[in-house]
Amino acid sequence: MPNFSLRSHLTRFSMLSLVAAGFSVGLITAAPATAAFDFRSRNSVNERDYATCASSLLETGIAETDAASACARSLYPLELSSCVDSIKNNETLAATDVLSACQRVRRPLELATCYNEIETGDDAATRSDVLDHCRRSLLPERFSSCVVGIRQETTLSTAAAMGTCIDSGDAPSADLPTLTPLR
Repeated sequence: MPNFSLRSHLTRFSMLSLVAAGFSVGLITAAPATAAFDFRSRNSVNERDYATCASSLLETGIAETDAASACARSLYPLELSSCVDSIKNNETLAATDVLSACQRVRRPLELATCYNEIETGDDAATRSDVLDHCRRSLLPERFSSCVVGIRQETTLSTAAAMGTCIDSGDAPSADLPTLTPLR
């Protein structure tokens, strides 16, 4: 009889192990579904957002029709107006140029950060060049970190540092694999 009891305990233990393993697999496969991004919170744009955008752009001197058109075409109107508002020393730049740059970038808030970080450190830099380089970068905050960091440790001018960083992109081109097929 003791063998039967031991065998039944082993069988129960094996069954419990299988159930626990199955349960844990179920939890693992369900985890990505709970970690999904909630798009509703970001996409909840309402009429007040468009009104705030238009009001803000009008205060910077943008013509009424241009402000209305820019806000209407923007997926995130508050980010667009915040980009235009956030760019420091924009009195030396035409408001329409600032608006154009903020409209033509994927990350308008990062554009403003990029411009402010580079422009703050060097008065000799042409502000329109700084704005253009920040707009052309796919990752504006990373670009400004590159420019400021290189400028701090070298004797390169801001223009030369911007050229170096924009030409390098996100990774040195020598390290990128070639996609030439082997024959």
